[in-house]
Amino acid sequence: MKIVVLAGGIGQRLWPLSRVASPKQIKPFFGAHTLLQKTILRLDKKFSRRDIFIVTVRGYLAAVRVQLPRFPKKNIIVEPQRRNTAAAIGLAAYHIAQRHPHETIISMASDHFIGDEQEFLRHLKDMDRVIKKNPQAVCLMGIRPTYPEVGYGYIEVGPRVRLIPHARTYAIRRFIEKPPLTQAKRMILSRRYFWNPSYFAWRADRIQELFQKYIPDTHKLLLQSVRGNLRAFSRISAPAIEYAILEKLHNDFFVLPASFDWADVGHWASVREIQAGNSHQNVTLGLHHAMDTSGSLIYNYTEGIVTTIGVHDLLIIQTEDGTLVCHKDRAQDVRLLVRRLHEDKRLRKFV
Repeated sequence: MKIVVLAGGIGQRLWPLSRVASPKQIKPFFGAHTLLQKTILRLDKKFSRRDIFIVTVRGYLAAVRVQLPRFPKKNIIVEPQRRNTAAAIGLAAYHIAQRHPHETIISMASDHFIGDEQEFLRHLKDMDRVIKKNPQAVCLMGIRPTYPEVGYGYIEVGPRVRLIPHARTYAIRRFIEKPPLTQAKRMILSRRYFWNPSYFAWRADRIQELFQKYIPDTHKLLLQSVRGNLRAFSRISAPAIEYAILEKLHNDFFVLPASFDWADVGHWASVREIQAGNSHQNVTLGLHHAMDTSGSLIYNYTEGIVTTIGVHDLLIIQTEDGTLVCHKDRAQDVRLLVRRLHEDKRLRKFV
């Protein structure tokens, strides 16, 4: 069993801390360790590092090595250029398949919060058991929604399928990617929907088979890439793995519901929600002083002080060269803000 950790994203919605040159996965949000370090330390509890692979882009390689100095260099796979998740997962899978074509590969992001780490690790082992039982299967992990999040993808399940002892598995009916709020509210009232946290398990040779079937051009370019033709990778245009492959599957396609607290650290509101005990509690980092302030996130990464009076439900992030003040209900719009900064030549340097 091999674990593939994706660590090449930018994290635009976590500006101004996350930047193009220094993204969220190599930043600390909860304590001293960065999100990437937390992910690897979590996996260390059950897996050998020789079975863990990190996929990142060339511009982040030095930072990854600094943060994980004892991580095997040969297990860091570098994308010559940033592409979507189909290309990143494919590049790792095709590398692994050269020596281990029958191994289970489970891919995951490097920027997630996990509540019960032992439960998480047990579910990874269960996903491996599903693949060993049915080598043609593709198995996803599903998270029971706790609120109507519009920034996540959802999985609609069909009938229960008994695949392995002591674990519930369901056939997957379809994906719903980032639904509008009204639809998300309806879905969380049903037991047929799970959040899609993007944990995917399949055999290395099965990945190649599905890539060859559904995205044959990408399949050919990945074969050339792992044989040393780095220019081939830059010609890959496949979308996210859900669109490229998973939405097209109908048979041997399963979800294993998870039973631990989980969150994608994708925007500042999620950073607050992970840590806040209730809707009124402030979550703070760094030097600050608040009067009549509630329900807010106040993160100060400078030597100065941040003060607030009479504000509620705000996200306030202060770095040395950037400040964000945003209502928590508009956390998703930080990505749009970053795009606008990039379009302005005077402000592009802050992105």
